[in-house]
Amino acid sequence: MNMRFLGDALDHWKGSIFSRLQKAGLLEDFSVDPMLTDAEDWNTADFRLYADLLQVSIDQILRHKADLKEDREKYFAEIEHSGDLFLDPDTGIASKGGSPIRNYIKIHEVHRLLDCKLSRMVCIYQHILAMKTSGRINSLVSALKEVKANLYCCSYESSTVAMLLLSRDQNRIKGIYQYFTDYLGCHAYNRVRIWV
Repeated sequence: MNMRFLGDALDHWKGSIFSRLQKAGLLEDFSVDPMLTDAEDWNTADFRLYADLLQVSIDQILRHKADLKEDREKYFAEIEHSGDLFLDPDTGIASKGGSPIRNYIKIHEVHRLLDCKLSRMVCIYQHILAMKTSGRINSLVSALKEVKANLYCCSYESSTVAMLLLSRDQNRIKGIYQYFTDYLGCHAYNRVRIWV
């Protein structure tokens, strides 16, 4: 997340997803890591706005001492929260290089967070550039599963962004997929997909 994107329409979209899933009891002990690329520019009012847009309490927003740009290992080691987690990188998951890397989360970092607790749900914002969303999400899921096959995923997609919901617990992913397909009905086609 970067200050220049704070308050855009996608923050409302993310908030709608999280509000619905929390109310349905499908997210447990949920926290948000904004993965700030400009942490030095954020103040309390900015964090309050971000929390409000995502429809979570400010206490659910994780804060870091380590800088994502300077020491990624230390940054991710600071995440002591073991409940469900939303990661908000500027761009999303880097399946290959990814530049600048501060805008992405690496595949091994995703697996490290999933391994913290087998029932954990990790939600990741994914921006799509110059390609079809379904193709990009397919390649990301394949790259994630190449590292560890016991990964289950549900995606909620549009033409330019997607929300990936990942877990080692197949039933949790099935529950979220079922929730969104029931909610969207015939409009779920090409919006919500599952890998189990």
